[in-house]
Amino acid sequence: MLTNATITIYNRRAGSKTAFDSWNRTVIRGVHVYVDHKVSAGDSGLNSAEVYKIRIPADVENADRYLPPEEYAIVENPEEFWTIQNDDQIVLGECQIEIERPADLKAVFQKHCKVTSWSDNRFGTTPHWRIGGE
Repeated sequence: MLTNATITIYNRRAGSKTAFDSWNRTVIRGVHVYVDHKVSAGDSGLNSAEVYKIRIPADVENADRYLPPEEYAIVENPEEFWTIQNDDQIVLGECQIEIERPADLKAVFQKHCKVTSWSDNRFGTTPHWRIGGE
């Protein structure tokens, strides 16, 4: 698989009834990113959006730290692992800031998206994780 980018994924960990959600940051190098620029006509004129298609090869440097979402939700030390789940945030490139909520990424002058779909395709001739985002 051709790779062309580094991403930073922010995984959301749901807080308790008395605590806010937490966000853990992981940098992943050697991924493939494609951004499709869509335009559609709406009642208020033209609407544009960027649709992200990201593929993470199963042999990336920190692939051994991946956990399925249900395991990530209960692990005691989530900062040592990463996962992919809907509503996670992804920044194109290496991002060093820690966030308390997704709105904190508006201050980052890098393209970023919210995960809207994903699949675990670690089988076949090109094993990878596929992520769709907007």
